[in-house]
Amino acid sequence: MQVKKFEARSMKEALEMVKLHLGPEAIILAARDHNKGFGLVGQTSVEVTAAVSEETLRKKLLAEKKMNQEIRAKFNNSPARIQKKFIDKAFFVGMEDVMRRPITAIPYIDIGDEGEEAAASREAQVAVPKPPVIDEEVAAQRIRSAVKSALSAGLATMEEKKSTRPVRAQAAPKAEVGGRDTAELTALRGEISYLKGMLEKFQQVPQNFVTMHPGAEDGIPYELTPAYEKLKRAGISKENTVEILKQCMKRLDSSQLKKPPFVDAWVAKYLLDEIKIAEHRTRARYHAFVGPSGQGKTTSLVKIASHLVICEKKKVAIMTTDYGKVGAAEQLRIYAQILNIPFAIVRRKRDWEVIQQKLGHIDHFLVDFPGMNLRSIGELDFLRDILPPEGTDRRIHYVQSVLAKDADAFEIAGRYMTLGFQDVIFTCLDESVQHGLIFNFQKKFGVPLHSFGIGPKVPEDLEAATKERVVDLIFKLTKIRKP
Repeated sequence: MQVKKFEARSMKEALEMVKLHLGPEAIILAARDHNKGFGLVGQTSVEVTAAVSEETLRKKLLAEKKMNQEIRAKFNNSPARIQKKFIDKAFFVGMEDVMRRPITAIPYIDIGDEGEEAAASREAQVAVPKPPVIDEEVAAQRIRSAVKSALSAGLATMEEKKSTRPVRAQAAPKAEVGGRDTAELTALRGEISYLKGMLEKFQQVPQNFVTMHPGAEDGIPYELTPAYEKLKRAGISKENTVEILKQCMKRLDSSQLKKPPFVDAWVAKYLLDEIKIAEHRTRARYHAFVGPSGQGKTTSLVKIASHLVICEKKKVAIMTTDYGKVGAAEQLRIYAQILNIPFAIVRRKRDWEVIQQKLGHIDHFLVDFPGMNLRSIGELDFLRDILPPEGTDRRIHYVQSVLAKDADAFEIAGRYMTLGFQDVIFTCLDESVQHGLIFNFQKKFGVPLHSFGIGPKVPEDLEAATKERVVDLIFKLTKIRKP
């Protein structure tokens, strides 16, 4: 199979190029408009991808070899239907000529030296007559006769098998005198065998020759292909992308759907309406940071503590329940010393009573929890027991990195939903080129966004989550770290 791409100023020119290079039987695989400029003047262009089988291309080349320059010019300017007819006739005559032509006019035992052999070859070329051109109707009649004979022979064979007594096969009918009909029949049989082989190969090839545009299998029209690909590149899941664009199809008319700025504006408005932001992010007294390991819980806790101490002038205490991990408690102890705030380690549930008695003047308690995947009931029971008491004013923050895959993030967050976290903090925004997980996660669990971690610096690389920031990340409008 020969596959080529052709680019031209219009679809008509592109199809003419396909017909010229691949022949009238070429199959169009795909066609699309180019937004980039074509040539020096910057006009739009059309790209067509076409394919043709090797055998069909060879038939075209064989037919073109038989033409002189004048006939070839007329052939190129003629319609595809006429070109196909001409190629079929030329190839049929060529096949018949090959079947009828003898290998040599002189027996090998009679070939002498070089001079005698050349003379005999010239005499043979003069003596061999040109094969007659067979009319299309005559050829078709002969093919039908041959097929009818084959069917009759097949029925006779089946009747022989049904018979109890063995019957000898009848002798084949003798060929007509002169040998001309025998050669023509042989050529027709060869043509039938060739057509059968082509049909078998065609049946083995997948029948969907036209490549559908992205989203076509989900009912997304061609006009919305740029928006579909943009959302997919941003990391929006296929289900959410299809849902957004189907809503867009209902709200915009056909003329607006053909204009990408209108579509992008509507999608941005849809995202602004759907995204939820947490209110009163620091109002609670107890803030618990939970989630799997390596998601940035400790860093997010320190950034929020620094913001409360430096910017809001609040009395803050840092605590940790992760006493099993080497260096976890020491790291938070150092940060607490830098901020000059209290630090404590919570090992059991009754420790909260002691903390409330000794640190009753503290405005906010920020508690770091160990990274767990909650694969066992024991881990879940541990978190439930060690959390601040339910009667207290507490808020559970789930910390999730945008570098995680959607399936992994959804599975682990589903286990943490039994704890009832109130919002989500997304980290590592500066390390990822796709931020669609933010929208996918919120669409899946319906929890509001708390804040974004955009780098390792404390406390600069933390910003409050906003709807506009999410749209900015999806459409790549500005840089991750704003000045």
